[in-house]
Amino acid sequence: MQWGQIKTLFIFSFLVLDLFLLQQFLDKQTSIQTIGDSQYETSLNNADITISNNVPEEAPTVSLITASADDFSEDQLDVIRELEGQTAKVYNKNLLTSTLDEPVAVTEETIAGVVSKYVPFSSQYSFWNLNEELGRAVFFQKANSRTVYYNSGGVLIVHIESGKMTGYQLVHLKVLNQSGEEKQELINPLEVVERLYTDGVINEGDTVTDMSIGYYSAYSLDPGRKASDQLFAPVWKVTINGNDDAFYSALAAKPIYLQLDENEFIQKTMNGFEEIKSKNSQSVITNKGENTEE
Repeated sequence: MQWGQIKTLFIFSFLVLDLFLLQQFLDKQTSIQTIGDSQYETSLNNADITISNNVPEEAPTVSLITASADDFSEDQLDVIRELEGQTAKVYNKNLLTSTLDEPVAVTEETIAGVVSKYVPFSSQYSFWNLNEELGRAVFFQKANSRTVYYNSGGVLIVHIESGKMTGYQLVHLKVLNQSGEEKQELINPLEVVERLYTDGVINEGDTVTDMSIGYYSAYSLDPGRKASDQLFAPVWKVTINGNDDAFYSALAAKPIYLQLDENEFIQKTMNGFEEIKSKNSQSVITNKGENTEE
């Protein structure tokens, strides 16, 4: 046999061996993942915890994002100047506050439709909750088609009195990088549920009705101070029994349960808005004329 043929045979043999070893490695990784998922499933089944079909089997691939509090552009200000049926004012070039000429009746089921009629740029926000205790409905801004939870730099707060929408306040974030950035390894959905059960957030007999990925930052942007760029990480929103929501850091390297309080967030955000208004009350942009003193 020629040396060239022998060399070709060796190369082919090593190639086959490499492919075999690669397949063995992939099979082992799959087996480890399967064993892990099986352990979580067994633990949750023993606790009589039901996982809805709406819960994804695997974590999606999601990037980190950076964002900053943003001013309204001239085009956006033109839209605000043309608003009808309300008195709108822009403070600090980034806080829009408005009072409707005639309050409009709303319910939790109809408020999203009403808001889309009266609030500019509302398609950039997703409805979160109607807080009857505080008389506020909260809409969180979206980034990369995912919701940015509990950040005062990107939120729409609607004022509700006696079941009627009377006005609103809005600020928005400027997302500085998009979904094409490096993806992050996220914690598996079943592991999140098991961790929440271990932490006592999910109890025996509960049903996990939905899970989805959004964004969260431990430090809320302050639109009044024009804060610098801020990093937002993926977070799991876990809906329990169709009503209660829990948040869990989705990064596999830093999994942690996030204790977020809606009332505290609303009150802190509203206080921040009042501070912006008080510091910028002498010059505002309105749909009734610019540079108006209050």
